Amino acid sequence: MRDRVVNKMITDLEITGFRGFDKFRLHDLGRVNLLVGINNGGKTSILEAIEFLASQGDLRPISAAIMRRGEYMWSDSQREVSDLEIDACRLFHGYNMDADTCFTIRGKCKNTTNTVQAAIIENGSDNSSEQIEFPGPYLLKLIWNLSDVREVKLRLSHQGGLSYSRLGRRYNRNPSEQTSKAFFISTDSLSMDEVVPLFEDIVLTPEEQLVIESIKIIEPTIERIASVSGKKGVFIKSLGIRGGLVVKCKGIRQRIPIGSMGDGIWRMLGIALALVKAKDGILLIDEIDTDLHFTVMEDLWKLITQAANRLNVQVFATTHNSDCWRSLADVLCDDNAVNDGVTIQRIEKDKKESVAFTEEEIVIAAERETEVR
Repeated sequence: MRDRVVNKMITDLEITGFRGFDKFRLHDLGRVNLLVGINNGGKTSILEAIEFLASQGDLRPISAAIMRRGEYMWSDSQREVSDLEIDACRLFHGYNMDADTCFTIRGKCKNTTNTVQAAIIENGSDNSSEQIEFPGPYLLKLIWNLSDVREVKLRLSHQGGLSYSRLGRRYNRNPSEQTSKAFFISTDSLSMDEVVPLFEDIVLTPEEQLVIESIKIIEPTIERIASVSGKKGVFIKSLGIRGGLVVKCKGIRQRIPIGSMGDGIWRMLGIALALVKAKDGILLIDEIDTDLHFTVMEDLWKLITQAANRLNVQVFATTHNSDCWRSLADVLCDDNAVNDGVTIQRIEKDKKESVAFTEEEIVIAAERETEVR
């Protein structure tokens, strides 16, 4: 049973021509992997590469990743939402948009290798799949080689953009094709639109207690969580504010809006809900310690290592913070911890592969006060 679970995890990741990477490799990956390194060194790009690989033909990760970075544009004459384009050239190394420009992301598991390839092709030059009549000189062609081959072609505008509204219509029309096995948490944490449905999905299930225990790390008096449903919930959602959930604390009769309890509670809640959502898949967390005090990091790592093992989730997280990786080392020193392959991967700019630290090396580095970042 243990071998069957481990086989699904990515053990080696190769990136070619994607964003800031000409060629790069991560190796000896485990169940939980913490990416460290300097600013603008490519840590977030690695998370995005894994998200694309696991998307299995779902187009949402492409759109979401570019929009998170503000990589969008309008035509010169229009500024309507329907005219918004996402800047596809940002996905390619050197921002090149010439014909035959491509990137490849390859994830090796114990017994299989999965690949996603993207290429700029001339319109009408490729007849390997159904004919798609698009104006404009170029198409973006995406091929996922997983258990089967999935291919998508997307029209590029003359300025190299992908129509945001066209992408939205395409994946919203085919919900059965939304098969991504990765869940991404950005530095902005999850929105209310994401948090409330995720919480409602786990109410009265064994995972509800996991979520409650996660936020009790920050506020131990919390006893219960509930969503604000009905017309009130719809109104709150329309405001686009952080809310939609209330908590019951020991010794306090009134319900407390979760938004009034600070950013740390919201961040912790999102991570716990995402762990559950990512069951049998991959969880990606950018700057995991965002909004969290260093004193709660050890308990967070305990939550992640134990839940990831139980739910069969592979975790990739990034940080700049030494307290973050040292707290992980403290968890690895605990004989009762669930240590099913934990690594730190140092990303060094202009290097072709990461520097991987095993569990034993992480502990030794912490004991000797050696800096791994």
